[in-house]
Amino acid sequence: MTTHAEIRVPRETVNDDTVRVVRWLVADGGEVLPGMAVVELETSKSVIDVECGAAGRIRIVQPAGAQVPVGELLGVVGEPVAGGPVQPGDAMVSQAALRPPPRSASPEAPAAGAAPGMGSVSAKARALLAEHGVEEAVFAHLPLVREADVRAYIARRAAPADTTGAAPAAPSHAPAAAKVPAAAGTASHPAAAAASWKPKGLLGDAARSSADRNVSLVALVWNYFWRNWLLGNLVRLAPRGVINVLHRWRGVRMGADCFIDPAAILETAYPENITLGDDVRVTAGAIIMTHIKPPHYLRDAGHVPVVLRPVVLEDHCFIGVNAVVMPGVTVGRAAVVASGAVVTTNVPPLTMVAGNPAKIVKRFDDSPSAGGPPSHD
Repeated sequence: MTTHAEIRVPRETVNDDTVRVVRWLVADGGEVLPGMAVVELETSKSVIDVECGAAGRIRIVQPAGAQVPVGELLGVVGEPVAGGPVQPGDAMVSQAALRPPPRSASPEAPAAGAAPGMGSVSAKARALLAEHGVEEAVFAHLPLVREADVRAYIARRAAPADTTGAAPAAPSHAPAAAKVPAAAGTASHPAAAAASWKPKGLLGDAARSSADRNVSLVALVWNYFWRNWLLGNLVRLAPRGVINVLHRWRGVRMGADCFIDPAAILETAYPENITLGDDVRVTAGAIIMTHIKPPHYLRDAGHVPVVLRPVVLEDHCFIGVNAVVMPGVTVGRAAVVASGAVVTTNVPPLTMVAGNPAKIVKRFDDSPSAGGPPSHD
């Protein structure tokens, strides 16, 4: 039997039992790679990308627009045999859709006479293509066009023309060892980005931040003064009963009986992306991050993307001293993050994680006889 990997709805917030499928980023029957974003889901807080964990052809089970329960099957990577575990989508997907798309004779361009096209284009990449007037045909040889691919092409196009007068080459997903070194006098991708980078200053940086948030410069300044500076400093001085109120004013969603140490840092720029359940404790020096904003050069060169993803701390979980919870992480019910741990992936309920990156080191018994925390189901 052919092996396959399932793609299921992740739990991003404690309040969402269902999510909406916004759209698929790949075609049904298209080829995908591990770590590739394949579908956009809309939760009550934001739109998130779900990645696949295997390579192969994807079989879509839930169509765009569907309301899907958390944990439900979205699609399958691979080709399960008839009568296998993928039954919800059998009536929706034809066997013809599972055939691989025709390939051109050359991996770098479409077949002669064929209309240029590609496997799929990510949402951010498509927006950049439209913004800079770049034709999709430039990337026809790629199975997936990413934001980094488009930014790399735009950076090369903006760089001074080389002596040959050739058009900038489209990026390739081939391994670095297989790429041909650039000819003398031709700017490479990092060099082109470095040449085009200029100091932006405080006002320029603020202007770009306001564009990222899609708000006016006045709203950005007010947000920084009110949430980042005033409330952010007050939580370090206020007593316990007031700290929770201040964090709620900042935008943090918080349940009952939570404890936030004054020395803890709960996301300075996007606190509204943090959700705490009931009876959650965040201790001294712990950091909860929901965004990563690299320097402008690393962003423009496509090395490090901007990350903005919600963090959920479910009921009864404990975040130890100086622990760090990274964007997009859900810490499960009654889970413990040990002191100094750096959490980069979801923590299952009733487990303890430790280390950098954090790994499971203990599992708890939550049976009634063990005196475990009450369930809110």
